[in-house]
Amino acid sequence: MATSNKLFVYGTLRRGFTLHSLLRKSGARFAKKGRIRAKLFDLGEYPGVLPPRKRTDFVEGEVYKLTSPSTQLSILDEVEEFDPKRPRASLFRRRLVEVHLENGKKETAWAYFYNRDTRKARLLPHGDYSMTSKRAAVSDVRA
Repeated sequence: MATSNKLFVYGTLRRGFTLHSLLRKSGARFAKKGRIRAKLFDLGEYPGVLPPRKRTDFVEGEVYKLTSPSTQLSILDEVEEFDPKRPRASLFRRRLVEVHLENGKKETAWAYFYNRDTRKARLLPHGDYSMTSKRAAVSDVRA
């Protein structure tokens, strides 16, 4: 079974957003910026991604190194409402993705994909949730 000790985040887990403290407290360490092939949607309180429809669909984010992947992913699975035993019933699904890094290299990381209908969600064609105004307090930016 494929696995990774990296996590790609694109929304509220990113630096400067409301849930980033969960990554900090868990011991996950920022590694680098990157992007994945996906489509980004604003779902209200948080974003979600779906697989891409076009070759130009990319979502910007951050890659974190997980120091204890099974423990950290278990915590994040709960936050993201992902149940590995019942993936179809989950709000998000965790899957491995190829991350395109700023230096042109690629690596594999876990990412959470939205598992519901997006017809009422707003597509964010620029693919960067940090371009929204939903940032957390400045005190959460220290990563």
